[in-house]
Amino acid sequence: MIEWDGPAYDALPPPHQEWGKRTIAALNLPPTETLLVAGCGTGRDAQVALETLTSGPLICVAESRTMLDQCRAAIGSDPRVTIAQGNLDSPLSVTPNSVDTIMSVAALHWLADHKNVWRNFFTPLKPGGKRANDAGGFGNLERILNLALELFSETSSPSWYYANMENTTSLLIEAGFTNCEVELRPHPTVLASDKTLATYLQTLVFRDWQLTQIETLARAMTDNTLYYVRLEVRATKP
Repeated sequence: MIEWDGPAYDALPPPHQEWGKRTIAALNLPPTETLLVAGCGTGRDAQVALETLTSGPLICVAESRTMLDQCRAAIGSDPRVTIAQGNLDSPLSVTPNSVDTIMSVAALHWLADHKNVWRNFFTPLKPGGKRANDAGGFGNLERILNLALELFSETSSPSWYYANMENTTSLLIEAGFTNCEVELRPHPTVLASDKTLATYLQTLVFRDWQLTQIETLARAMTDNTLYYVRLEVRATKP
């Protein structure tokens, strides 16, 4: 996989900020809780969470080195924050039963085995701990992915996994979670122009494509709209 461009990611006007705010609001964070941000990216959601966590510690975990560099630059030297590199497909380097809440925004669809993910999230949580996440869900970006295949059948698309509600609920229960709430929520996003759409696609979606291909695809998307479908998950460790 091509490494992320953290500064380019932050320069875009993506809808991720709204997804992060919805996820944080679902956790109803007390100011002293310990929060783990799984797949923290450039740290934008972590910064928003810190506005509520006035005295609680925060742990940021992501696999991308460049994203973590951007996260460190954004958060600075806040002593409450720990930033660590880690793969969410593997057990997290966090003491079991030590975290009050876990959140993840726009990250889990990059992982093919959600069975491992839910188990890895369950272990660090304290009894009664909560988790909330947003990710691409079943049907996410379906229109543009179909158009990309139509225009460039020889070019592969990213290997995302867009889970459905039924399978996600089943895996959450299998991992041990209770109070499971799973929803697929459409979130169409209109971008200002085909040029903005091309930059967006190059930075976030088809990152290993040639620019000429991306520009052709952007022009073919005549309404400059990305039809997102978000998988929103809320659950508790008993």
